[in-house]
Amino acid sequence: MKTRKKIGVALGSGGIRGFALIGVLKALKENNIPVDFISGASSGSLVAAHYAVFGDPELLKAALIGGTKGKKPSVRDLGFRGGFIKGDKFTDLLKYLFDKKTFLDTKIPLRIMVTDLISGSANIFSEGKLSFAVQASCTVPVLFEPIKVKGHCFVDGGLSDPVPVDVLKKMGADFTIAVNLYHKNEFINRRFTVVKVAMRSSRIAMFNLAQASIKSADVVIAPDMSPFTGDNDFKKIFNSRDDRSNDFNRI
Repeated sequence: MKTRKKIGVALGSGGIRGFALIGVLKALKENNIPVDFISGASSGSLVAAHYAVFGDPELLKAALIGGTKGKKPSVRDLGFRGGFIKGDKFTDLLKYLFDKKTFLDTKIPLRIMVTDLISGSANIFSEGKLSFAVQASCTVPVLFEPIKVKGHCFVDGGLSDPVPVDVLKKMGADFTIAVNLYHKNEFINRRFTVVKVAMRSSRIAMFNLAQASIKSADVVIAPDMSPFTGDNDFKKIFNSRDDRSNDFNRI
């Protein structure tokens, strides 16, 4: 009897672009494509962790944008410009989303990528509290104070591996799907200010690093989020048409 291939999905970093990951998971589910292993970096770690526990992208969408002030935290309360700005509110959001859940509570084996600011090396979280792992992976330098623990200084996982594909193979995945949120269309605008030069430089670095991360993936899904990278209107993201890959039939 022929057994099916075990499928691993790597959810990439990308700040506000991370909302597209919910649409990708929804598309996989609608196409009856199982997720046997999942990994994430930065904003991808939040989506990966939530899906690993609950397995419902619509539930995460509702949790992130459906909050009512005074009742539960939501993304609307965070202040968002290419990343999460207010660390305390982000901590509250993670506590709301994951409570005291750990990696042992996941239904899908999960790995979260973080970067050690001291050594510059990649670290892979596979145990402990999910809220801590996600916060460490989403800790954008300068915007957030690094997470210091046991001689380590953890920051954004995207700095070391923005689309963690290789870890999925080590977990046992036979077929890997990489979701890369850094798109070439972000580089169309040719008008620069000093601030825009700095932002463009950072995006170029992340774009090229992501290209290296996805080389070993069997399928790459690359939704074009360039119209939204400088926009704080979250509704536009969810009202846009889901990006579905024509490569699904290869699985």
